[in-house]
Amino acid sequence: MGWHEWPLILFTVIAQTAMGAFWWCFAALMAGGLDPERRHALEKRMIVVWALVAVGFGFAAFRLGSPLRFINASFRFGAAAFSNEVVFGSLFACAGIATWYLAWKNLATVQLRNRLHGLTLLLSAGFLYGMCSFYLMPTVPTWNTPLTPVAYVLTALIGGGAVAAALFAAAGIDRGFLKHGPLKLAALAVGLAVLVTITQANGLATIASSIKQASALTPDYAALMALRFAVLFSVLGLWIRASLRGQALTLQTGLAYGGVLMLAEMVGRGVFYNLHMTVGLR
Repeated sequence: MGWHEWPLILFTVIAQTAMGAFWWCFAALMAGGLDPERRHALEKRMIVVWALVAVGFGFAAFRLGSPLRFINASFRFGAAAFSNEVVFGSLFACAGIATWYLAWKNLATVQLRNRLHGLTLLLSAGFLYGMCSFYLMPTVPTWNTPLTPVAYVLTALIGGGAVAAALFAAAGIDRGFLKHGPLKLAALAVGLAVLVTITQANGLATIASSIKQASALTPDYAALMALRFAVLFSVLGLWIRASLRGQALTLQTGLAYGGVLMLAEMVGRGVFYNLHMTVGLR
C-alpha cells in the first residue's frame, strides 16, 4: 500500500468527494422546483461541502510542508499540471465559500447566486482536470492511462452521492430524481469501479520496465481491492435496504455512509500510489 503518500490519498479522495457532492447540489439548485425555503436550506447546508474541501487542502498543505508553497506552485499556471490543480482548486474553494456566504446572509439575488454556482461548477471541472493531468505522466505507465481520470470521477460520484443525499435530506428535499438519484448513480459508479479494477489488474501484467514488473508492485492487490469493494457493497446494501423500506435518510446517516465510502476509496487510492513506477531503471 502507498501509505507513505497518505496526505495525497486523503486530499484526493476528500476533494473528489466534495466535488461530487457539489455537482449534485448544483443540479438540485438549477433543476427548479425547489421552494425558496428548501433552496435556502440546501445552500446553507452546503457548508459541509466546503468544510470537506478545506480539510482536503489541509492534508495537501501538510504534504507540501508549507502553505507558502501553494503560492509558489501557482506561478506556472497554464504550463504545469500541478499549478493548474492548485489554482483551479483554490478558485473552486474561494468561489464556493463566497457563494455559500452570500446565500447564508441573503446578500445576493437567486439569479446572481445561480451564476456564481455556475462559475464554481466550471472551476470544479478545471480542478478535476488539473488533478488528473498531474498523474498522467508519460514516464509512469501505471498511471498514464484513461483509467486514472475515470477512477477519479467514480470516486466523486460514490462518496459525493452519499454526502449530497444527506444534505438533501437535511434540507427536506425528498421528491423526484433528487430523492433516489444519488443512490442510483453511486451504485452505478461502484459497478463501473469493479470493471475499472478488473481492467487495471489485467493491464498490469503487460507493463514492465527493465527491472520491474507492474503486477509485482502490490502483491496484495486482489485482497485490498476485495476489502475495498466489500465495504462499498456493504454500505450500498444498507442504503438500498433503507430506501426500499421507505426509511428517510438523515443527515447523520448520510454523512456516515459518505465517510465509510471515502475510507473504502482511500484503500483503492493507496493501491494507486503504490503502483508508481517509471519506464527507466527506477
